[in-house]
Amino acid sequence: MYPEHQQATKLFQSLTCCCELQGTMRFQKTPGGDKLRDLIAFMRAPAAKGTKEFRLAVKSWQAIQAKAAGDNAPEADPRLREEKFQCGHMLSIYWETAGRWAFMRAKRDAVALRTPLYLIQAADRSEPRMPRDVATKLMNHYNPHETGNMHSLLGVHLGMRVRLLELLDKAHGVVKNAEGVVVRVEIDPRDQEAVDAVAAAGDASTQEIYLRHLPLGIWLQLDKYTNAPFAKAITEDEPEACATLRAASLYFLPPMTTTTPFTWREFAVHRTAFLMMCAAVRTPTACQGKTLSGGVVVDCARRESGPHPTDEDDWWLHMYVMLSRATSLDDLLLLRAPDADFLLRGPPADLRARLALFDRRVRDTSAKAEAVARSLGFAVTTPA
Repeated sequence: MYPEHQQATKLFQSLTCCCELQGTMRFQKTPGGDKLRDLIAFMRAPAAKGTKEFRLAVKSWQAIQAKAAGDNAPEADPRLREEKFQCGHMLSIYWETAGRWAFMRAKRDAVALRTPLYLIQAADRSEPRMPRDVATKLMNHYNPHETGNMHSLLGVHLGMRVRLLELLDKAHGVVKNAEGVVVRVEIDPRDQEAVDAVAAAGDASTQEIYLRHLPLGIWLQLDKYTNAPFAKAITEDEPEACATLRAASLYFLPPMTTTTPFTWREFAVHRTAFLMMCAAVRTPTACQGKTLSGGVVVDCARRESGPHPTDEDDWWLHMYVMLSRATSLDDLLLLRAPDADFLLRGPPADLRARLALFDRRVRDTSAKAEAVARSLGFAVTTPA
């Protein structure tokens, strides 16, 4: 368990009073929102087969299953072509999927925006020197959290929505998973000729530009950042332009080098690259606490064999997190979904035990609070 998780557990266990969240504003106030809320509630406390609740849950589950997982299949689900899913969010348990999706999404969006896609390769230095065949395998490794929180090959285009993979400036909100939009890529002068050639060719929507050198930096417009050091000067000189550009939210992200090397096989590797990725693609860990409006495509696949199979309880937790990020049943599309019997599993046994313990603490602290309220002369109504 991570140190921050241990600290959070100690803090939670030290609480003498419990507050229970009995509702959420995440789900839309529509039939689709109501159905998703009921499906999530069923997952937490499933009813037996044959009941009305089970039949409704199965109907909802079948409605969000994709007919086929691949775009190229003749029978592929036509909903995959709908704008809300093309421009929405993509969730997967594994980086083998998320990494591919991130690059695919960047390429698709660049074509839609008719802007070139910059291919930015990380610069690695290893001890001892890495053979080319091993370096090639490292370049194809998808999980950035195992390679210094940086992707080996990053697809970037203007207008791309990204999220940061590391904390950079806590005081001003430039934290891990902070989101923003790419507004400019400062090309290394040695790559300018290749970029100019694409501009001269005319149709940028089909162009991929492989940059042979890392850009000098990438300008982002961050959602929750208002501390650009030059904003005051721009406001004084060009107040209208500053308001239009939202200059105070501009952040210059330079390439960064890992302070400590990561281990790849028998090699110690220092990587220089950019601490960001496509914001539309997430794993369950990165989407906790998020409300994802619009279409949400979920890859439900799990490892059942190999050296690291996914435990069924872990699988349930991942699925629960990913499904509960959407706001409506109409906005969910499940690839490689399990049968509806999956819904009958319910939470893992240890989680059910913790929830029962929490319920007891809620009842105990509620009784204490009511006693204090009555002693102060307040009228207390006990819920049925």
